[in-house]
Amino acid sequence: MEITEEFLMTLLCQAGAARSAVMQAMVEARQGDFDSAKASLKAADEALEEVHKSQTELISFDEGEGKVKMTLILTHIQDHIMNAMLCKDLAFEIIELQRRIQNED
Repeated sequence: MEITEEFLMTLLCQAGAARSAVMQAMVEARQGDFDSAKASLKAADEALEEVHKSQTELISFDEGEGKVKMTLILTHIQDHIMNAMLCKDLAFEIIELQRRIQNED
């Protein structure tokens, strides 16, 4: 497996797309558009699924033997992936709170 710049940038873009979709979902929920929020969360899940597949390929290739050299860009990508995942988890709770608040009016 060759770890190309294109492969790394794809991972970074997928993680960024997931986080952006999650943030969009929260905006849509705040505006009361829960159907769009749900669709945005689905888009985030799809992006995270793709990035997870690629990440799993890297882990499988490495086999715990250090075949994949840890670089600043890989660390940066991992940071983006984890932030997107955390953001998604929090967004589910925030969107549910928005739903409850808006139903009280």
